[in-house]
Amino acid sequence: MIQRYERQLRFPQFGETGQRQLMALHVMIVGVGALGSHVAEMLARMGIGKLTIIDMDIVELSNLHRQTLYNEQDAEQVLPKVVALEGHLQRINSSVTVESYDCELTTTNIEGILQDTNPHVVIDGMDHFRIRYLINEACHKHQIPWIYGAAVGSKGTVYGIDFQGPCLKCLLNTIPDTAESCAVNGVLPTVVTQVASLEVSELVRYAAGVGFSGKLLTVDTFKLNHQGINVTTLRDHNCPVCKNQQYELLNKPMQQRIEALCGNTYLFRFEASAFKNAQYLPGQFIKANPFAKIFSYDHVQCTLFQDGRMNVYGLSDDNEAQQLYSQFEKSIK
Repeated sequence: MIQRYERQLRFPQFGETGQRQLMALHVMIVGVGALGSHVAEMLARMGIGKLTIIDMDIVELSNLHRQTLYNEQDAEQVLPKVVALEGHLQRINSSVTVESYDCELTTTNIEGILQDTNPHVVIDGMDHFRIRYLINEACHKHQIPWIYGAAVGSKGTVYGIDFQGPCLKCLLNTIPDTAESCAVNGVLPTVVTQVASLEVSELVRYAAGVGFSGKLLTVDTFKLNHQGINVTTLRDHNCPVCKNQQYELLNKPMQQRIEALCGNTYLFRFEASAFKNAQYLPGQFIKANPFAKIFSYDHVQCTLFQDGRMNVYGLSDDNEAQQLYSQFEKSIK
């Protein structure tokens, strides 16, 4: 079986020892959109032992230009990304164990998921900063190495975080309020593949026993620039997380019922019972399956998920979002 990976075995710094250690590794990928699905595919092809994949979204046509493992049939069937990805990964390499969580990662479930699955390494495939700070706290608290990765526009960043160097809180003390996003700033597929490759490269170093590079890696695939910065000097010796074990986000209550996302999109959070009571919502249903229901109402389009989350596209401001939330809530009670 190991001969399947003959070409990577020939790389002397990795070799059979690195391959066997890779085959024994359990990696959790949080977010399997552009970055996470590329990372999962590479690791499955390389022979990772086990993957746990977590995502809360469905496959859409607008994903396909950069999320190359998904296809039009996945989007047509309104499949959750973790369901579609698990099937594709099993067809790529049936010897890899794949475990999936079709859910939102929150302050109330992240520690339970980490304890239940017990991964060796966590890899970031998320697309907003707040959740990355939550991952940083949870991984530090439970002593799990993790690999941060971000891609937007033509720019990308990767940093492998263990317990020797600084954590994400050291590098960025406060969560950026005006961070760029793919929905607003766009993203080139080329930067996605490069960032995913660098995340996997950090994991390969880890599997080979060399450890993370200790560098903050940045790329710009339009300007064709790349840089590696030694982060040792960036450690905050009074960091709330890695020095003082103060986990602010982990100790916060559940997220708010209405959350503004980017691109005139809002996230509504209802009880899980909203999914079975969806027929009482106003509007016209377009597609439905056991995982999600898509409907239009007035000038907005909505996707309701089985756990009670709803993405609402086309809202202009917080007031309109609050009014619509109240209307929907009354309908499904």
